[in-house]
Amino acid sequence: PAGDATFDTITCKAWKVVDKDGKPRIRAKAFADGLASVEWLDKDGKVRIGATTVADGQASVELLDKDEKVRISAGTPADGRASVQWKDKDGKIRINAGTNADGDSAVQWRDKDEKVRIFAETNADGSASVQWKDKDGKLRIDARTFADGDAGVGWLDKDGKQRFDATTYADGAVRLPTKDLKPK
Repeated sequence: PAGDATFDTITCKAWKVVDKDGKPRIRAKAFADGLASVEWLDKDGKVRIGATTVADGQASVELLDKDEKVRISAGTPADGRASVQWKDKDGKIRINAGTNADGDSAVQWRDKDEKVRIFAETNADGSASVQWKDKDGKLRIDARTFADGDAGVGWLDKDGKQRFDATTYADGAVRLPTKDLKPK
């Protein structure tokens, strides 16, 4: 068709792709400081996806909603970490997940005020844990497995006092609470 062309290489500092009506739909640009970015726009010209790389090795991608608010961010800093954040319509982080270069990883679930309510992690040494916090940010349940094969769970009251603690050990022994239990 008329207007089509094939090139082996196109060299430029910026470019844009337009739709049949001439509206920009993709923009790309390289900057003098080493940053490079690409943006994808919807039919109304709003940025919906942005991707960047930085001279120091960082890279990121952001997904934006119809109001151009970032809802999902993913990034990889130069140090080997990686993370993804999910945000609500007000821009508050509700879920944050990441990995470190050493093999540790974690996920946080946050409430509407961005307080961490659930935290789960796995570690390169083989240990793992999940912690649940109340609306005031106080630890209420703590469950863990350890690299040596031990595992345990504890429940705490609203004042942070351990109310129940049970452990199973790698050697087969079990520790259960024997006092201070008041069944309802």
